[in-house]
Amino acid sequence: MQFDKVYIHKCYENELGYRNGSPGGAGRFLFISKKVTTFFPHLSKLELNDNVLIDVVDMNNNIVSSNYIYHNSKTATHNTKETRDEYRLYITSEIDTDRSLFKPNDIIAFTKYKIDEQLYFKLNLYSVENSDANYQQLNLLLEQEKQGIKDINHLLVNLNQVKFLEKDIEINDSKKILPTQTIDTMLSNQKHLFDNLEEIAEPNKEVPSDETGLIKSNNFRDIVLFAYMGKCAITGKSIDFESLSNLEAAHIMPQSHNGPDAIPNGMALSRDLHWAFDKGFFTIKFFDDTYLVDVHTNVKENEIMKEIDGIEIFKPSDPRFRLHNNALEYHQKHIFGTFKQIRSKVQ
Repeated sequence: MQFDKVYIHKCYENELGYRNGSPGGAGRFLFISKKVTTFFPHLSKLELNDNVLIDVVDMNNNIVSSNYIYHNSKTATHNTKETRDEYRLYITSEIDTDRSLFKPNDIIAFTKYKIDEQLYFKLNLYSVENSDANYQQLNLLLEQEKQGIKDINHLLVNLNQVKFLEKDIEINDSKKILPTQTIDTMLSNQKHLFDNLEEIAEPNKEVPSDETGLIKSNNFRDIVLFAYMGKCAITGKSIDFESLSNLEAAHIMPQSHNGPDAIPNGMALSRDLHWAFDKGFFTIKFFDDTYLVDVHTNVKENEIMKEIDGIEIFKPSDPRFRLHNNALEYHQKHIFGTFKQIRSKVQ
């Protein structure tokens, strides 16, 4: 299903890493005006640097996971010296490998699709050098919104205003790319999430009214399974056929306790072990640079629990992907040995 809105963005030099009129090595991104953020997933004003990965379908029909971040230290902190309050969509080298695809005054038109409960943002590029009829039409829409002498470089329009963008797209998840740059940016914006888990478990978390929750959940699953190389952290195995798998991304600090959708708060588990972990049948303890399964005394005689008790789980090669000690301690304190359905801590 194609959505009935299109986001138009004319590229500026500073977004594309240009310095003094020439392309440089600076990071590239698109400033997203607050007037058009309804086109993208909702991000919270209260969660510092709230972010989500969105699936951008590039010019070669590759699906590239890209960082969409609300840099919001002005609203998410109590520091009056913090003034940052801007939305950015970051452009990775996988979309533009040699930094030559986007030029100042080029126009990008994003169309939006929902296919099999997944959201996709198709990047349609129109070059100022070619300046064809489609470019002229998009540019005219921007010009018509011009306020006085101030140029407008972003606009949300109805799809029926740009009929040439009414088209289906074919999605091939096997062509999905998770760039290193995307992972690095995401991790750098999640470091603070583990500072005080007891504190974030108390308040009711803002629940977005759009699909943001589902997108973040899918982000968490995809990256955790990537970190654990598509295998259960405990058994080292999985059951897979085409797009089907028995693997799930388990939260260490539960979602219902406001546990963060961050890699160090997750591990890949088979469905039965995920169920047992969430009920507190076992926990994971960190000892001498290893992560060990610790089965609760009450269920040590269970056949499956007996098999996994004391074994060392898989440890991702990238230290940033490994389980955070604060999350493990939270699970040991609040979940281990409860043998109950996880409920919100505030209930």
